[in-house]
Amino acid sequence: MYSLVINDMEKSYLKHLINKYISGTATEEERNELLAWYRTEEEEFISPYENIEEEEYAKEKMHNVLLQQINKQKDTTNKLRYVKIAAAAAVLIGAFFFLYRYLPTQHPEAAAIVFSTVTTQRGERKIIKLTDGSVIYLNAGSFVRLPSAFNGPLREIYFEGEAFFEIAKDKNHPFIVHTGKTRTRVLGTSFNITARNNQPEITVALITGKVAFTDGKEKSDLLPGHLVAYNKRTGKLKLKTISNIEAVTNRHNGDYEYNNVKVAAIVEDLNINFNANITVAGAVKNCDFFGRIKQGESVESFLKKLATIENAKIIKSGTGYLIKGGGCN
Repeated sequence: MYSLVINDMEKSYLKHLINKYISGTATEEERNELLAWYRTEEEEFISPYENIEEEEYAKEKMHNVLLQQINKQKDTTNKLRYVKIAAAAAVLIGAFFFLYRYLPTQHPEAAAIVFSTVTTQRGERKIIKLTDGSVIYLNAGSFVRLPSAFNGPLREIYFEGEAFFEIAKDKNHPFIVHTGKTRTRVLGTSFNITARNNQPEITVALITGKVAFTDGKEKSDLLPGHLVAYNKRTGKLKLKTISNIEAVTNRHNGDYEYNNVKVAAIVEDLNINFNANITVAGAVKNCDFFGRIKQGESVESFLKKLATIENAKIIKSGTGYLIKGGGCN
């Protein structure tokens, strides 16, 4: 009866998207992603309803959400767009029932799992030890949503920010890190992910083992010593060699090394990871910088080195700093 073809990794992610869609909390990007999936699976999908009552109830619930969205739109163009979304609702409801009804039957213990969210503020770092033996070194300004225990076929978490992961090996239970619309799949390895909302790229830097990175369309298998940079706007992937492995692995210990990095980007990084208040103005913000702020070193000491090298000035005002002028040497 069922011919919906999706793998184990996609099941959980689709379940997450459909749940947000039904509750009306999905972003426009998430709605578009779900509908794009529907379009690719449309020919293979067969409705899984066992009786008409279930189908009508589900349709009513979905259509109520859609009607609320349609009524909120003031212009005709947006209303027509949501009418098209409503036309796809019946198939989405089928996906909803497939994922929520038949997955719990296969893995009934998953229903008892409780999720929690761990966050870090600016200037704060945390070490999270998971029940499977994995360790997450959560950098400043980040969050991770994770289950109380890994009971199903997959070990899955949802993440935003920056963190270094040491994942315990378990070839029978892949570990999935969801970052927005992308997923990083591993069996047992160590890697660093940077996925901040205000940055245009998501990067995954692999230290040991092997990972598979995908946004559902593009995919890349990484080997140690390489990283993938994903452009969130274009959806394009770039593979690069990690020029300095220690610069990646030392960040979660509070040791930050910058190799050919724009001063403006360094300032942003310092503000997040040290809860600093630094602004930059003038030509210096576009200069590349090579340098390191060691664990225990003060931000002011590091800024003095940067200003000297870039021929800039530092002005201190209260607890804040302004870097101005200068030029690229």
